[in-house]
Amino acid sequence: MSQVIESKFKKGEVLLFIFALLFILLVQGALPFFSMPTFAQAAWVIGFSQSFLNEGIFNIYARNFGAPEPAAIAFGLAGAWPVAVFIKLGLHPADAYSLMVALWLSIAFISAYKIGRYFSVHPKLSILGAISWMTMPVIWAHAHYSMLSTGISLFSFYFLAALYLFDPKYQIGKLTKWNIVNKTFFYLVLCLISIFMDGYSFMMFAVGVSLLGVWQFISEKGSRRRLIWFSFPIHFFSLVIAYLLYTFYIGKTQFEQVPIDFFRGWGVDLTFLLIPTEGIHWLPDLIGWSIPRSEDVFFGDASVWTTSFSIPVIIGSIWAAFYIFGKKKITIGLILVAAFGFYMALGPSLKVNSVKPIGEEVGVMMAEKYSIAPTGSALLSEYLPGFKNMRASYRWGALGVFSAWMLIVLAMSSDNKRTISAGAALVISVITFLNLPNLPQKLKSDIKHREQFLSLDAELIEEMRKIVSPHEKVAFLPWRNDFLVNYVASQLNIVTFNIGGDKNLLEARSHWPEIMHQFPKESVDYGFADRVLLLLAKNEADVVILLPYIEMLWESHQSPYLVQFKDALGPSLARLNSSEGVHIENRDFYVVVRLKPEIAHLAQQGVFESIINKKLCLLPECLKRMSFVSTTPSHVGTVQKGKLVSTGRAGFLHFGPRVSMEAGNYKLLVRGKGNMTSSTWVDVVSGKGTIEYGKFTLHPTIHDGGLLAEGQVQLDAPVEDIEIRVYVGAEDDVTLEGYELVPVETEDHSASLEHNPLN
Repeated sequence: MSQVIESKFKKGEVLLFIFALLFILLVQGALPFFSMPTFAQAAWVIGFSQSFLNEGIFNIYARNFGAPEPAAIAFGLAGAWPVAVFIKLGLHPADAYSLMVALWLSIAFISAYKIGRYFSVHPKLSILGAISWMTMPVIWAHAHYSMLSTGISLFSFYFLAALYLFDPKYQIGKLTKWNIVNKTFFYLVLCLISIFMDGYSFMMFAVGVSLLGVWQFISEKGSRRRLIWFSFPIHFFSLVIAYLLYTFYIGKTQFEQVPIDFFRGWGVDLTFLLIPTEGIHWLPDLIGWSIPRSEDVFFGDASVWTTSFSIPVIIGSIWAAFYIFGKKKITIGLILVAAFGFYMALGPSLKVNSVKPIGEEVGVMMAEKYSIAPTGSALLSEYLPGFKNMRASYRWGALGVFSAWMLIVLAMSSDNKRTISAGAALVISVITFLNLPNLPQKLKSDIKHREQFLSLDAELIEEMRKIVSPHEKVAFLPWRNDFLVNYVASQLNIVTFNIGGDKNLLEARSHWPEIMHQFPKESVDYGFADRVLLLLAKNEADVVILLPYIEMLWESHQSPYLVQFKDALGPSLARLNSSEGVHIENRDFYVVVRLKPEIAHLAQQGVFESIINKKLCLLPECLKRMSFVSTTPSHVGTVQKGKLVSTGRAGFLHFGPRVSMEAGNYKLLVRGKGNMTSSTWVDVVSGKGTIEYGKFTLHPTIHDGGLLAEGQVQLDAPVEDIEIRVYVGAEDDVTLEGYELVPVETEDHSASLEHNPLN
């Protein structure tokens, strides 16, 4: 490696540096008081930030959402906490978020410039190199994934520190205790920033730097002793400590493993690297290079093909490596890191314009049968810690892009021939132009993100302040992956079970009360209104807010709000309106449900809960299902408009739900319609069918009301996994509308739940 050229900035270079940084912040949409990089993820992050502040500036757990347990932010603490500080200093949350992103991007830009200077690149060319890195689509096109974008941009910061750590020529001073402590502390802080910024970028940083360090050990015989006793211990000690502190913070060593088909679906297709997606890049769109892509055709989601275009930097790095190979020892190390990054980005299977099969219903994940050939990385993704959590395989490409960029910067070094340096500068300029987004279009979108936040405060937050009080327990239903709830709950300083983020939602649900678990995700079923009443009766919520008009995840990406769930909630709202125990207030975007004051008093004493339990068919004393959802267990059925319809195959049309029920005498009622043979039957079992309590033949509507079967069932003792199984033959045409397993003594009442449950 070459000695760093020490030279002071000239005034022109200072101005160039400042203008270049402002240009980068403009491209990234991170200009406080003017624009925001994103809206949805910003709402998610700011929700945590404000919730931290509600408890105190040094708090790092959210208590306003994800109740009943405090919520640790799954990723992005290194972004959320600075936002909290900026809000505390008086900035509007939207501007606090933009300032936080601008701060980290500035560090990344300065570090990219310093990498150029480290490689003896002229200051002006170092600025050009920094611009090129910070305009890579793998950074700005990930803005809607918040801290992932920031974490990738900080590769320049992480790798710069590693370059100094591994190269003894740039370790100033002898290995004194103070020197070791000082460098260890700095590197540990850097690793903590990385892992608390984003898990994907931390993993790529850890692997990439380790590979670079191993190559340094192989290629530099004279530095091996220092690497073994100084650099490697600091590097691996810092990574391990950072990982342990992160697991301590989130309360688990790893998140739930996803199927290998997920890795395959989110693996990069080679055509994504070669051909940009239409509507993403300015120049490729202008010259007709881009092509349209959608989730209807390709596996994975849009993030895979909108961020992966990298053929310019790949070709540029190959050109650079050709001219500097053998002249710079680090060249081979960077080639190895780049190759590994792009290899892992492919995922477990090779894809070349691999599309979903026509005429088959397939999801976003990709089965092995649709791939061309295995890549061999499945072993790492399935069994190796860390790698198992890199489920969006394509993101490994960020490591490949960064290493390829470093090769081109290395070729700009003044140690090389002037023609090579000039050629590298031309190459990196072309790469920059090809990578740029449509700036007017992106700027308009980024300005709108900030305007959305301002309108959100005016149109939703201020109105909700009038109908909920701080610290009230609020349930937003139907529940979903509710990004905006983070922001709404923290701004109002209320407490809610809801939370945004798939990892955070999964963790929160493990602590939810039983009644919340009975609400289906993103849908309204027959017992919805009854559960709302019980949720209020059990004092597990002070207020229920029904959201027929706001989709809290997707509408956090766009405005104005769309009408959602209005028709589905209609019957439940009518049922609640007929109740004498609740007060309902209709607002523009939502419906507020509370217990009436006199009923709320009974609820505090536990009396109202007893009344509700007697009136409603609820577990564990009663089991009732009058509609079905897509996740309803079935071997040979499909859900159509809430009904379970047979598909002309023999097998179980329904099984489950395997829930607990008390001992007692019950009547089984099965409702539906159809043409069937003697091969159809329904039974009540437990132990996965090993214990039978009753079995009955299904007949076409044997009574009015579409009753297919009825019979007596006796449970001599409590059962933990009661199951209603409906079996149909291949020639049977059955539509299952619902079933009831009701106590005999409350049979008449249970069969007429359409009446007011409080009368």
